Amino acid sequence: MTRRAAPSAPASDRPRPGSLAASRRGLLLAVAVAAAAGPACDEKFQSFLRNASDRHVEREKKKEADAVRLATEEAVISPPVRAAIALVRTSDYDFVSVTSDGTRKRYSGFDFAGMLETKTRWLGRGLEGLPTWLDQIGGRTFFGGRSYLVRLPDGRELNFRSWLEAEIAALPTALPVTEPPP
Repeated sequence: MTRRAAPSAPASDRPRPGSLAASRRGLLLAVAVAAAAGPACDEKFQSFLRNASDRHVEREKKKEADAVRLATEEAVISPPVRAAIALVRTSDYDFVSVTSDGTRKRYSGFDFAGMLETKTRWLGRGLEGLPTWLDQIGGRTFFGGRSYLVRLPDGRELNFRSWLEAEIAALPTALPVTEPPP
């Protein structure tokens, strides 16, 4: 009588390359290699992890410091002034600054708003109202005291202060808050 070999396991029972059994085998192999490498491997790996952790802690501290700095800068500019600068930033007009020698510098709305924001952070601490801000910072150049201009698409130029006040007046007002019915 001849003996026959036991049938092999069906293909569905064999571990597949991405399966849990295959990953367990890979993990066991990795642990065996790491154990054979000796304690120097562990020290290097621990040093790597410590350095990575220190870098992560430093990044988190920098994020917190940046958030505090940004909040401080935002607090310097009052909400009405911030809204006016946002209106300038989103406009499609050109803004013109005339220098003391008569040359004209053109700004896009985005660039002009950035310039006004920077100027306000440096010079506008404590200015709450929009009219005061326009008198002292937003309406004129710092050195020459010349008014800023707004260049319209048809080529006409308006005084920046007049344009800004008209744009703010044209904005829809907020609806009053009504209480829900009982």
